[in-house]
Amino acid sequence: NIIWNMLGSTFYAFATLLLTTVTGNVAGESAGGVFSFAFAIGQQLLSVSYFGVRPYHQTDVTGQYSFRDYFHIRIVTCLISAAAGIVYLLASDFTAAKTAVVFLLICFKMADGFADVYEIEFQRRDRLYLAGKSMFFRTLFSVAVYTAVLFLTKSLILACGCAVVSAAAGVVIFDMVPGGFFRYLCRPDWRKGVRLLRECVLIFLASFMEYYILNASKFAIEAHVNDSAVYCYTIIFLPNMVINLVAGYIIRPFLTGMVVQWERRQRRKFGMGILKIFAIIAVFAVLAQILGYTLGAPVLSLISGADVSPYRGALLLLVAGGSLYAGETLLYYVLVIFRKQKLLFVFYGAVFLTALAATGPLVKAWGITGGAAAYFFMMALLFLLFGGYAAICFAADCRSKKR
Repeated sequence: NIIWNMLGSTFYAFATLLLTTVTGNVAGESAGGVFSFAFAIGQQLLSVSYFGVRPYHQTDVTGQYSFRDYFHIRIVTCLISAAAGIVYLLASDFTAAKTAVVFLLICFKMADGFADVYEIEFQRRDRLYLAGKSMFFRTLFSVAVYTAVLFLTKSLILACGCAVVSAAAGVVIFDMVPGGFFRYLCRPDWRKGVRLLRECVLIFLASFMEYYILNASKFAIEAHVNDSAVYCYTIIFLPNMVINLVAGYIIRPFLTGMVVQWERRQRRKFGMGILKIFAIIAVFAVLAQILGYTLGAPVLSLISGADVSPYRGALLLLVAGGSLYAGETLLYYVLVIFRKQKLLFVFYGAVFLTALAATGPLVKAWGITGGAAAYFFMMALLFLLFGGYAAICFAADCRSKKR
């Protein structure tokens, strides 16, 4: 479970690096910026495909809802995601080529959204290795197809279209076949489905706002600078993946165990486990800062084909923000385990409004560095809000146990 989860999560995360740098090197920095922006839109709408059900599904160890319920709801939310993408594009003033790339990458990420319902079920049934295999082989297939087509044709649109087809084929081969498909096609229980969506709607809104907060700087740079700047920002943002991968390695395999400890009221074991995870994240955060300062700019410039050496300060801000985001991710799951998801909406709402108000002016004033500063500030604010509330909830539960 752990080995395949590490392989799958690592390759899935590094696919963004591979796809972005391949695009920039083959088609140019401007095309790389268009790809990166379109990919961010796809990620934003991926939150619609998830619709907040993902963490609920992961922590539903008592089987309150069956996989059939999660399966049918995911079909509905993926269709809503596609419709939302079409509405967004109709309201935008992109060129025809940019519109095509954005739409295709929305479809590409929608495939990830549908595959996820199987992969979470694999995890829930303690078959995490199947989820890791799916992430690894689906991603490898899509990256290989995209890269080959882009090298041969130099057409970003055609490469994205072929990537969508390969992603859909990967879902069938690596998720539907091992997870079973046809037995879930009929007899949906829509009453349970509606109830599930109602329970998760606040998590969805919080998740949608979280995706916006993560990408707000990129959106602002696209709006106020240019596509080449988007590409440079994306490149210096990539080291954040290292810390978040480490956090994923730790959190995902032990998430079910954390839920069981909480349900069994093993509070000391639960609390010590959380502190150990935080300690490991902190160690890797320090290492990432050291590597970012010494090797970050030269290495990223080498692999991307763009000179990012003027943005070393922005790189360090982004790495620090990524470290806080890794900790915030753990706190997010802790609050879901506590079933305190309603307040997540309030926290994300506050930071979402802050990002809307502050990111644009910071980017206008300082460009890429302003975007990095905005990202760091938003991550710090989320971490403080989540951490403070989680500590309050844990302390209150321990006091009630003593009484």
